[in-house]
Formats: sequence, structure tokens, C-alpha cells
Amino acid sequence: MKFSDFGFKKFLNDALVEIGFQEPTSIQTKVIPYLKKHQAVIAQSHTGTGKTHAFLLPILNNLDYTMAKVQFLIITPTRELARQIYDNIKTLLEFQTQASMALYVGGDDLKKQQEALKTSQPMIVVGTPTRLRSLYEENYLQLTTANYVVLDECDMVFDLGFIDDVDFMIEKINRQAIISLFSATVSNAIKPFLLKYFSRAIFIENLDNKPSNKNIEHILVWTKDKENKAVLKIIKEAINPYLVVIFVNKKDQVPEVVSWLREFGIKNIGELHGDLDARTRTNMQKRIQNMEFKWIVASDVASRGIDIVGVSHVISIDLPKDLQYYIHRSGRTGRNNYLGQSYVLFNSTNQSQIDALKGMGIEFTNKKLVGSELVQINDSKKKKSFNPQAPAVIEENKIISRYHKKKVKPGYKKKRKAEIDKVKKEIRKKHIKESIAKVKKEKYKKRREDLFE
Repeated sequence: MKFSDFGFKKFLNDALVEIGFQEPTSIQTKVIPYLKKHQAVIAQSHTGTGKTHAFLLPILNNLDYTMAKVQFLIITPTRELARQIYDNIKTLLEFQTQASMALYVGGDDLKKQQEALKTSQPMIVVGTPTRLRSLYEENYLQLTTANYVVLDECDMVFDLGFIDDVDFMIEKINRQAIISLFSATVSNAIKPFLLKYFSRAIFIENLDNKPSNKNIEHILVWTKDKENKAVLKIIKEAINPYLVVIFVNKKDQVPEVVSWLREFGIKNIGELHGDLDARTRTNMQKRIQNMEFKWIVASDVASRGIDIVGVSHVISIDLPKDLQYYIHRSGRTGRNNYLGQSYVLFNSTNQSQIDALKGMGIEFTNKKLVGSELVQINDSKKKKSFNPQAPAVIEENKIISRYHKKKVKPGYKKKRKAEIDKVKKEIRKKHIKESIAKVKKEKYKKRREDLFE
């Protein structure tokens, strides 16, 4: 299927050609037909699957660009995500000259926004909950006329405590509005809110029973007794990245990790965390989108939902309490059919979290530190679990039982051990021969496939 098959208006099709979009993602294929037909949706899909364009394209197609009033409201939990969506809208409306849009987020000049709203109302509004509510309550922004409302990254709206602001605004929207929700996760905490506003919405789940993109290799690095700084330096020397994002749990850890990287000889480093003032955050986001950095250090909240192009590696200095955030972290890489790697620093303190991630379906490659190098742990060298039906165990038990059935003479233990060792040696030889034969067979099969592909 191609985007041209959706029957969008000419200005959108022209924009899609301009930005090189041809084939929709799975979530876009599922969502677009419903929103284009004015049907509300609740869409759950992993990070990086194209949720933003899944709601922008059909709704921008449906708007009446001759009506100078608020028609489309997009509520996001963070300023960065709001700016990114706003930039996406500008790109999609490049060939629609009648459109008007506005961005309302905390940190931007409030008085300037108020003055602009006195003379005209934008057709498309993107913003964060607190600023939107403030502009509405002070009678500047007329949200009640919106025909479409999208609540993006809904789980994070709850996590950051903005749900009261969102609830207040949606109560004011006209009852005929199409209200949709998009999120990477849908927790039980959200369900009462869903029942209140989304009882008629179509639920679309686009998870494919996989917690992670198949293009991502998850790598555990056993740190042993080394400090995180030393481990990060070894990883830095081991990889050849296009763009790396290093995640920490707390915003005050960001400057510390940045100082480590500077000690390693990396001078130009991007930062994303909550302590940056509004102007610095805006400037930093623009510089990141312009690909000025090869290394970025970020907290989860500041970077959530932002599409950072070209991420080849993700490094988690520590794991988040909510392990869904690890899915979001690792989802920054492995996009657009490119391969990516997600490194996790592993020690005894986060063993339970690693086990939980494995229980969620994450498969890890294991590496350890040998001197100043990263070495992959060969799974075959791991301690194997005891199997009572294994050939060697069965033969060993036969030998032992034979000695129990008759009177034993001095030195029987030594003789029994020699017999057991001989049996094990024969079984090992047989196993090696079978393994070699299997490898040869697989190589032959692969060669045939390559020839006839």
C-alpha cells in the first residue's frame, strides 16, 4: 500500500512526495482510514512506529481551511514533543497557503501569545496542558470550537500529573468533536479516563506481540566492580557510532555524564533534561534535529516522544523504575530499517529489572569486560542446567548401578570413574561429529539459497 492510496487532498500528496514518504507504517495503515472517516480512535503502538503522522495526515486532510477558528487541538506532555509535532505540521502544510497554526508551550512569551490571540484564532493548535489551560481560562484561546482533539503520549500525561488540566479542557470541547488518544502504553490508571471520553472510540493495538523493534540488538554489559565512568569509556572505544543517546534516570546525572565524555575527548555534546531553560531547550532541540551532535545525554522525560534522526546506539547508564521507559529508550534506534544497538550497564543491583525485561520478551546479547575490552560471552560456555535424560547422565547411572549390585573391591571408585570418563569421552566425540555435520548441512543449504535467490 502507498500513501497515494488513501485519497488525500492534493496539497497533502504534494507534501508527501516532497518529503519522500511513499509507504505507510503498520499503525498508519490501521489508523488513517478511521480518522479520515471522522471516527475516534485509541491507538497503542511502540515508540518509533509513526504514530504522529497517523493522526496528522487524515485530520489535516479533513479540516476546512476557509474557517478561521480553532478546529484541531493537539495536547502533548512535553515542550519538545509539541515543537516536533508543530514542525511536522508546517512541513505537511507547505502547499496549503490558507492554513494557520500556533504552538503554545511553557517558557515561551505568554504576553506575545495573548496579543496574537486577540486578533485571530489559529486553525491548528499544538501545546502543553498547563499553557493551553491558562490561555483558555483567561479568555484568549477559544478551544471550544475544536472538531478534532488528539491527546498524544497519554501515558506520560498521566505520569507527569497533567491529567486534571486535560480533563478540564476536554470538558469544554463541543460534544461532537472527534477525540482520539495515542500512546505507547495504556495502563490501568488511564482506564477511567478512557471510559469517560472514549467509550465510542475504536481501539487499535499495533504491538505485534513484540516489546522491541527486531532491528535492535540489546546488549548487557556486566560491569563487575568497575565504575560506570570506566565502563562507558570502554563502550565508547568499542563502538563506531553515527549518533549515540546516553540515558540516565535523573536530570542531575546529565552534567556528570557530560563531564565524563569531555574527559574522554568528546567536546561537542548535546543535552536534554528538565533543568534547561526554555530558550536553551528550544535551541538544543533545533541543534539536535540539525544533527550537530554525535553524542547526546538525556533524561527520559525530556526526550520522550522526540524523533532523533540517525540514532545508531543507545546506552542506559541505569535502568528506569518503569521498564516501559526502557522500551522507549531502545526504540530511539533501529528505525527506518536500520540496525541499532542498545547497551545496558548490568550489575547485581539491577538483576531483577533485567529478569523482568527478559520476561517481557527482550532478548539480550551478553558481554563482559576483559581488561579494557568488551568481549561477548559465548552462550555455550555458560553452566548448563542438569538434564536427567541426557545420554551421558543415563550411561553414568548405568555404570554406578552396576557397581552397587555386586560386592566391590578396593579401588572400585577409581575404576568406576575411569569407565564413566570413557563413556563421556565417546559421547562427546559423537556430539562433535553430529555438530560438524549439522554445520556443513546448514552451510550447504545457505549456499543453495544464495545461488537460487
